[in-house]
Amino acid sequence: MAGFVKKSFKQRMADTGYLLKHSLMIIGVEQDLKTSILRMALFSAFLTTLIFFSFFTFFSGILIPLGVLVLLFAIFILIPYKFFFYVRQKADQSWLVYNAITGKDISFKEAHAHTRQHKKELRYVALVDLLVTYVTSQKKRGKGVGVILVNIFLAALREVWDLLQHYTIPVVVIEQKGIMAVVPQLKQLRKNVPATLVGVFGIDFVGGVVNFVLFPVYVLLFALSLGLGFLMTFITSSTIITIGSFSFSWVPPLLILYLAFLVGGILNKFVQAVKTIYFTIFYVSINRPAEITSDIRKDITNYLLMKK
Repeated sequence: MAGFVKKSFKQRMADTGYLLKHSLMIIGVEQDLKTSILRMALFSAFLTTLIFFSFFTFFSGILIPLGVLVLLFAIFILIPYKFFFYVRQKADQSWLVYNAITGKDISFKEAHAHTRQHKKELRYVALVDLLVTYVTSQKKRGKGVGVILVNIFLAALREVWDLLQHYTIPVVVIEQKGIMAVVPQLKQLRKNVPATLVGVFGIDFVGGVVNFVLFPVYVLLFALSLGLGFLMTFITSSTIITIGSFSFSWVPPLLILYLAFLVGGILNKFVQAVKTIYFTIFYVSINRPAEITSDIRKDITNYLLMKK
């Protein structure tokens, strides 16, 4: 089989719409998936709220020492921890999906107990995710072919790792193998993909598309908040800041940014769940097709091929 297949943006838009719609049916069947997604969303909301609380203290001049402590706690404790927390939740989701499509009804607690046995391997996955996120965030600035090539490589690394992570988690929790045994398993998976699924094996979907669609909305809302902040200068001067020759109240922009990051973070957790659902089903359909209950095999095939 050839390498990863890069789809056009229009195709990825169609894939995104299909997966967001039809993955809801999987979540509807397996109610305990909602628990894991809710845990991820709440953690994301909590982290975002703490960071913006610290920003509020800096702008308002109130409780600045507390704001500094909160920001340091978020940066050095919660942000590194989130990688491990989210990978564990994805592992729970993967085990729930596997059991759901193979005819077993297990609870979230049972799934969490199962993934606890593989915490060591999952920590390695989370650690790689943290390192890749850090490395790919260090984009080079400047001009020249070398800088361009480095940035292209970093972007490709982030994309490839995102795919590999969602393939790796099902291997760990379903096959119950150590992290070193995952690599040959992934290589074997690529070789055994049927021709009908080649186009979706390297699929790049959902996250980038959703962010691309929402970005103009965020920009528009932020521009409106700046206008509202300017109007507030005629009402009060206690929250006014000046950048260049433009004065405005910092309250509306900060509030809009908080809501944008809050909603975006929660939506991202649902997107991650969709990826986990898709790739777990994909993995099982390739490696353990006989275990899928006969009454949903046709639906599973259509889901993977993104057919109605």
